[in-house]
Amino acid sequence: MTDDPNGSDLHRLTGAYALDALPDTERGRFERHLQGCAACADEAAGFRETAARLALAAARRPPAHLRGRVMAEIARTRQSPPPLARRLPSPRAGGLTWLAAAACLVLVLAGVGAAWRLQRSADREQSLNRQVAAVMGAPDAHTSTVRTPDAATVTVVSSRSLGKAVVTTSRLRRLPPARTYQMWWLGSAAPRSAGTMNPSEPERPAVFSGLGDARRIGVTIEPAGGSARPSGAPILTLGVG
Repeated sequence: MTDDPNGSDLHRLTGAYALDALPDTERGRFERHLQGCAACADEAAGFRETAARLALAAARRPPAHLRGRVMAEIARTRQSPPPLARRLPSPRAGGLTWLAAAACLVLVLAGVGAAWRLQRSADREQSLNRQVAAVMGAPDAHTSTVRTPDAATVTVVSSRSLGKAVVTTSRLRRLPPARTYQMWWLGSAAPRSAGTMNPSEPERPAVFSGLGDARRIGVTIEPAGGSARPSGAPILTLGVG
């Protein structure tokens, strides 16, 4: 942030302030600025509300079977391999020993595989959270929300400088496995596919790239995997900044 006696740069910090991403010094300056700037106060409050919605949408209860699986792997997986013998046993005297060592190796590999899958899942969650925070904290972040006739809501936070948008929903009906929600960038040209959402987890935040010159984003219901072009009119559209 540059030192601007008129405080013009402070107007760009509403997103970072709402996400508690400012250092103490800049946070103090911005809070003093809020006391005399109603526009920034309203914008910061709106970002905080959107961040809360995204946090609730991202929160997921671990599956009931996950703890049991982890505990089972711990119970039957050795944390360190057995020390190797200095001399290889003879096939007749050490046959059972070799079988036991092979069984231990299989169990160790199974435990490593389970841990690797859990780590990959955690890495994906962290990557999603970083992308969501980047769009939310962008100086040009724009928020748009619509409510459907059946009381579901869809919120889009977009950043034209990043070329991305974060879509989160609440109470949007789940689709069968053969169908999916697909997002489309809408502008002066033909609709461009932004991507699909997980039909079994429509309330999970999703980040879409390729905003370009689009002015709206539309939602259609398509076959699983998505379509090359919309199969019908969007069930709803939202403006993007």
